[in-house]
Amino acid sequence: MPASIKTSDVRQALRPTLGTELVDGAPVAEQVAQALRAYAPYRDTFFTLQERLANTLFNLLYSLLGPSMTVRLDDGSSARIRISDLTDIADDAMYALFNSLTVYSVNYENLKDYSLRAGSLSAMRVLYEKYDAFQSPEEKRLMARIIRGGYPQRRYTAWLPEAQ
Repeated sequence: MPASIKTSDVRQALRPTLGTELVDGAPVAEQVAQALRAYAPYRDTFFTLQERLANTLFNLLYSLLGPSMTVRLDDGSSARIRISDLTDIADDAMYALFNSLTVYSVNYENLKDYSLRAGSLSAMRVLYEKYDAFQSPEEKRLMARIIRGGYPQRRYTAWLPEAQ
């Protein structure tokens, strides 16, 4: 069983995409944290968890926002949540789980496999931040280049150092 998933960590992961007003004013973070806490590696994969989270998010957001699925972001702008956005939002939330995993070889292999097969930025982030003992400096530089080349800067600028 992974370490406890804090609702505050899930809130922090969801705020950039869903806005503080929605994340702090509705039970979004708590329900997503509950879904993350239900993860059991003996019965779930990261793929099934992401799918379950995306479904949970859709149902929850639709019930809160209605068919417009429009949120007010922290900069005051409005953004419409599309079905295609739910996978990235679920991945953002999964960072709370990935970051809570004990650093050891089985988790490294699982995160690396998932990051490569699913293109999970959250899995890559945890690998980049916590699994130095399992990666060479060249591998970390390659991962940083993959992240910079494959994802919008707003998704990694807070934690990935500038290229040297």
